[in-house]
Amino acid sequence: MAATVSTLPVLSSADSNVLSKVVTSTDSSFKYLYFGLHGRGELTRTLFVFGGAKWEELTIDWPAQKELTPFQCVPVAYETAKDGTVIELAESAAIERYLARKFHLLGKNEYEQVKVDQYVSSTDSVATIFSTKIVFNSPEERVEEANKFYAGALSRFITLHEEHLKKNGSNGHYVGSDFTFADLKTAQLIGRLHLLKPKGADEVPLSAEKTPNLWKVYETVNSQPNLAAWRKSQRYQELDAGSKVFLKF
Repeated sequence: MAATVSTLPVLSSADSNVLSKVVTSTDSSFKYLYFGLHGRGELTRTLFVFGGAKWEELTIDWPAQKELTPFQCVPVAYETAKDGTVIELAESAAIERYLARKFHLLGKNEYEQVKVDQYVSSTDSVATIFSTKIVFNSPEERVEEANKFYAGALSRFITLHEEHLKKNGSNGHYVGSDFTFADLKTAQLIGRLHLLKPKGADEVPLSAEKTPNLWKVYETVNSQPNLAAWRKSQRYQELDAGSKVFLKF
């Protein structure tokens, strides 16, 4: 992965039958447009890395690029098939699920897919509370709101998810014994809760001792070779730092 120029890729003009071949392509490359922080771009980067995709980040020049994006917001991903066909993917949730499907992270059958979806949705719900009540709150109110969140919504999440993971064998996965999008989603949440802990707030109640099943998911995901190397990279450290500076943590 390397940064490249700010010029956005030229999209292919074709009917959906032609463009759908890109969706099933297994040898595509990607270009990714997002800011220099984790935010809504984090999980897509994680999926690229996990899936061993060929990808690079576009240098963002937002005033020049904004009008060229589908919804005038980022992230946006551009996929190029081996034959040169280029498609555009917008909106973080849509991009993430698209990549999860491409990298076989939605379960082995339709039942497992439903299970994966429900765990992802549950994790996303508590992540949304964290963002609205803490991340995008004023610095003066973050400590109080964080402590309420830890004791309330996060505590309920922990109790329920610890039990679901126990029923699956406490093996570091939500569904079966393979990686799924649900594992990556929860690992992302745990990482963000620790990275964006307000100074002076109580300790984040997620650890190997307090929440062994959730912590095992976190460790299992982050020990995957591609992701372990990514987390040690200079770019990842820059994204950590950029997130804290931008959000004033």
